[in-house]
Amino acid sequence: MSIHFKTANEVFTDMKTQLVAEAPQITNGAAQGVVRAIFRVVAAAISMLWDRLKLLYLDLWAQYSDRLTLRRYYELWGLTWSDSLDTETARAAVLACYRQKGKGTKAWYRAVTLQQFKDYVSDATVTMRVRGPNTVDVAVSWNGGAVYEDTIDDIQDFFEQDENNVAGAEVLVRSV
Repeated sequence: MSIHFKTANEVFTDMKTQLVAEAPQITNGAAQGVVRAIFRVVAAAISMLWDRLKLLYLDLWAQYSDRLTLRRYYELWGLTWSDSLDTETARAAVLACYRQKGKGTKAWYRAVTLQQFKDYVSDATVTMRVRGPNTVDVAVSWNGGAVYEDTIDDIQDFFEQDENNVAGAEVLVRSV
C-alpha cells in the first residue's frame, strides 16, 4: 500500500465542498448563525493585531532606518531637512509625526469637531472601522436635529486638510 498525499488544490477543494455542505446548517442557527459570529470575532482580533503590528513596525523602523530613508519621510511630513541634522533627532521627529499622540482617536475627532464647529454642531458621535479598516464615521447634529449640508461639507474639508488628516484614515462626515 502506497501513501498518497493530497495536493494543495485537492485539499482546498475538499474543504470547500465540506463547507458548502455544512455552512447552511451552521449559519441557519439562532442570532444570525454561529459562523457569522465567529467571523466577527476573528475580524476584530485581526484588526487589533494589525494595529499593534503597525505600532511595533513603526518603533522598529524608526530605530533602524538609515539617513536617506529618514530624509525621505522627514520631507514627506513637510519638515525641513538639513545635512547638519543629527540622525537621532530626525528619527525622533519622524516617529513623533507617525504617532501623533492622541490624534486620530474617537475622542480627538469628537473634540475637534465640537471645538472647530461649535456654532453649527452641538453633538458628534464617532465610530471607527464600520466601513472597513482605517475608516472613521463622524455623525454630527445640532440640538438633536440635522445639520446643514454646507456645514457637513466644511467639516469634511476640514478633516481632509493636511494638518488635520490622519495618515491612512478615510473620514466620512454625515448628519444624524
